[in-house]
Amino acid sequence: MKQNTPPDNLIDDLQRDGYCRIPGAYSSAEVGMALDRVEAWQKQMEGRLAASVPYLNRGHPMIYNLQNKDIFFLKMLFASETGQAVLRHCLNDVWYKQIPSDKANYILRSYLARSSTTALPMHIDSFVPFLGDYPVIMQYAIVLEPMNEETGSTVIVPGSHKAGRYVTQEDRARAQAVEADPGDLLIWDSRIWHGTTENKTNHTRWVLIATFCRWWIKQAFQIPEALPEEIFNQLTDEQKSIMGFCSIPYRDETHGIDMKRGFDDLTLSKSRLAR
Repeated sequence: MKQNTPPDNLIDDLQRDGYCRIPGAYSSAEVGMALDRVEAWQKQMEGRLAASVPYLNRGHPMIYNLQNKDIFFLKMLFASETGQAVLRHCLNDVWYKQIPSDKANYILRSYLARSSTTALPMHIDSFVPFLGDYPVIMQYAIVLEPMNEETGSTVIVPGSHKAGRYVTQEDRARAQAVEADPGDLLIWDSRIWHGTTENKTNHTRWVLIATFCRWWIKQAFQIPEALPEEIFNQLTDEQKSIMGFCSIPYRDETHGIDMKRGFDDLTLSKSRLAR
């Protein structure tokens, strides 16, 4: 049964500190299968990335658009009922009436695998800082390999999501390391000031990182158009909506007008994109 209400302690952590950790959200078997697929896809995608890589991602092993690669990655994404309950609590639009209130109406902005090498500078993921109790973008990180002092870890300034300003590199002095074990799930408000420490080992430190956002935020890629048909057909209506299929802009007013649509429109969504 899907958990509709997240535990109070996780919401308290997010509201106070800007992030929360769910220990052991994934089994060692799930983590092992994810690592095998990540390593295989890294080899397959070698040399195929476009040259215009954002500076924060340069020099780090990256695999983009995991939702297109293997249905397993999407099953991992939706496997934690607690994690999904946190996202619904934080990102659902209460005025989106076309989708039942106990279902997700937020969408996936991007989904990638990353293995950090050098330290990442301090930054925010929300593009602009803003004040308020309602996050619009959140990161969802599934830890596949240890995050610690040797392998490197995420560093965060707790409470900085409420600062209302951009982070500076001087703010790193206030940051705290967030260590995690394989199978842990980290969720943070995109406004929080964060970076990473250096991976001092010769080993990888893979993490699956999904970015979720409110339905009206632009996706990083054309996810509905690029999602393979065989993967689309294996998703539930709610999962298709999270991929963005209920909020695809219409071509013009002769095709449709409402920006918010429900599950009843999903049977036409994939075929309409092909026209």
